[in-house]
Amino acid sequence: MAEVNDSIKRILERINSMCSNAESVLNLCMLGFLKHNAELLNDAQRISKSVHEEENEALAALGNVNREDEATKNLLKNLAVVIGHIEMATGVMDGMIRHIRVKLNEKILFGDKAVNEVTHLFKETSDVLKTAKDAIATKNEILRKHVLDKYEDISKLVNDYSEEHEERLIMGICQPRSASLYLNIVDSQSKVVMHIKQAIERFFSQ
Repeated sequence: MAEVNDSIKRILERINSMCSNAESVLNLCMLGFLKHNAELLNDAQRISKSVHEEENEALAALGNVNREDEATKNLLKNLAVVIGHIEMATGVMDGMIRHIRVKLNEKILFGDKAVNEVTHLFKETSDVLKTAKDAIATKNEILRKHVLDKYEDISKLVNDYSEEHEERLIMGICQPRSASLYLNIVDSQSKVVMHIKQAIERFFSQ
C-alpha cells in the first residue's frame, strides 16, 4: 500500500507540474499578444510541448500502479481524466498561439477596447490555472469553489464580449479579419477554463 501511495504522490506532483507549465504557456501568450513578440510565443510553444509530454508520462505512470482494490481503481480513473483535461486545455492554448502568431505576422491591430478585453480575460484565466494548481495540491474546498465560480464569470464575460464585438463588426467599427482573430482568442480562454473546471470537478469527486 505504501508503494501505491508513493506512486500516487509522484503522479500528483506530475499533475502539479502540468498545471504550472500550462499557466506559464498562458502567461507567455498574454505577453506575446501585448508586446507583439513572436519569441515569447515560441517559448509558449516549447513549454506547451512539455505539457503534452508530461501527459504521456503521467498516464504511463498511472498504468504501472498496482490496482488491487476498487478505491485505487476509481482514483486512477479520476486522475486520468484530470490529466486529460489539463492536456486538452493546453491544446486549446496551442490554437491560441497560432491565432496570435497570425495577428503578429499579418500586422493586424486590435482597438483599445478589444486589447483591454483580451488582456482582462488572460488575467482571469491565469488566476483559474493558478488556483486549480493550488486546489489540487491542497484539496481545499474554497479553492475548488473559486475555480467553479470563476468559470461561470468568465463564460458570461466571453459571451458578453463576443456579442458586443459582433455588433461592432456589423456596424463597420472593426474589420472582419481582426474580428475573427479576436473571437477565436476570447473563445479559447473560455475553453481553457472549461477544461480546468472539469478537471477540478473530477479531482474533487474522489
